[in-house]
Amino acid sequence: MNRTAWLGIAGAALVVGAACHDSVGVGACFEPNVSGYQYSLASDTGFVFRWPGAYMPVRVYAEPVGELQANTVAAMQLWANAFRCGELSLVTVTDSTQADIIVRNPLTLPLAATAVVMAADSVGACRGVTQFDTASTALSGPMRAFVAPVSADPVAVAGCYHFVTAHELGHALGLLSHSPDTGDLMFPLPRHRVLTANDRVTIQMLYHATPTIGPPPRQ
Repeated sequence: MNRTAWLGIAGAALVVGAACHDSVGVGACFEPNVSGYQYSLASDTGFVFRWPGAYMPVRVYAEPVGELQANTVAAMQLWANAFRCGELSLVTVTDSTQADIIVRNPLTLPLAATAVVMAADSVGACRGVTQFDTASTALSGPMRAFVAPVSADPVAVAGCYHFVTAHELGHALGLLSHSPDTGDLMFPLPRHRVLTANDRVTIQMLYHATPTIGPPPRQ
């Protein structure tokens, strides 16, 4: 049975260091003294997704609209830098048909009648959602993130896009829930493009967890 989920808020390669080796304890790959938050799908705690090693670098396409590409590259670097042991690498691509993650900047967010929706806004200036489809035990297509304006103030919208794009990329990387902490980037109403220790340890734990949902077929 197909399933559509929505997660939302209100050419440069990014490669991090080598992955953990046997000589390095796995504990060294985690932020110390931090518990993190839920990374599985909020409506189904057994639903866990992350990009596998065979998909590294994960391919990201951002449509060439305004500052979207620059914001996406900055977000990619932000999340890549969260890892201590090189579990994630990301690369931009110019062909959306070759992407694992697609980021778009429509004037309004797309809606789906049969969707699981998690949505909120950020500073009343812009909103974002991330959508994915599943067929049985794997994604049936790329992760699709959208960031759209809700304010007529171009300065406020531009500022909002900085951290909303980073938030949505976090969803597309597998953080399928929101943080309950108002200071975290993955809080439903983020205010800053900065990863907290909670954000870092949560995605670190996710990329050492056993996924229950596989990646989509690659072109």
